[in-house]
Amino acid sequence: MRNMNDLVMVSDDECKDQLRMDRSSFHKLCGLVKTIGGLKSSRNISVEEKVAMFLSILAHHTKNRCVKFRFKRSGQTVSKHFHHVLNYILRLQYLFLVTPQPVDETISDTRWGKFQGCLGALDGTYIDVHVPVTDKGQYRNRKGHCSVNVLGLCDMNMRFIYVLTGWEGSAADSRVLRDAIHWNNGLHVPRGNYYLCDNGYPNREVFFDTVQRCEISLDPSWYPIKTANKIIVACYLLHNYIRREMDVDPLEGSLDEYISTQSDEELVDEVEVIESLETTIEWNTWRDTVAHNMFNEWNLTI
Repeated sequence: MRNMNDLVMVSDDECKDQLRMDRSSFHKLCGLVKTIGGLKSSRNISVEEKVAMFLSILAHHTKNRCVKFRFKRSGQTVSKHFHHVLNYILRLQYLFLVTPQPVDETISDTRWGKFQGCLGALDGTYIDVHVPVTDKGQYRNRKGHCSVNVLGLCDMNMRFIYVLTGWEGSAADSRVLRDAIHWNNGLHVPRGNYYLCDNGYPNREVFFDTVQRCEISLDPSWYPIKTANKIIVACYLLHNYIRREMDVDPLEGSLDEYISTQSDEELVDEVEVIESLETTIEWNTWRDTVAHNMFNEWNLTI
């Protein structure tokens, strides 16, 4: 009990150092997993302690034996409640993932002003995992590491819109994207809108090839691959939650205050969406025109 008081009752700084969020955000998250997710306290351990153990493991890539010593619980208890909290966090995805808003003429950020109709940016990243020896070949990426290829889309405020994990590291980025748009509950992009991406993806209506890239890397997970994929999604969801609840992201001190958005449970059947990934001449021409105009404007500032 004293350990929990030190973690979430004494200081915001200590809470952020250990759990990656302040005390208010921590207690709100506990409230969400209780009232909406359905997580309950057990006879000997509260919801708050369960969530604290879970966040401590994610925040510092901590092993079970270290957490059991700190919280004075058995290794079996730590493992059981880690998986419980993980599943309950995933139930809240509709609360944490955001619905993108296209860039329009009222945008004040000059970096985005050239991209009218843009919904955000997408990219793939390799996250290292441990897999059985028999599966290492298919999970080995071009850098020689065993990993999963994760597709992530975020809006202009660095909040995630969509995440797809599970593909082996040997899979090409364009193959992962093609899989995402073919799921009924997958990625849907209305006609007239698009996402910025790099040249690993086709340049066509919906995906606009740029040179910007964002990379995320994590230490290899020692969890089974199915659990590792769940953990990856949970990390993205908690990123969005922290951006929403805290005025300043602990890892991005210069970020703007999070702007609340609506749930993304809207029906996608009401709008016409893109269903193919072939590169088009029209979008290649538009990309070159935008790049040329931006370069000319930059020259004028020199």
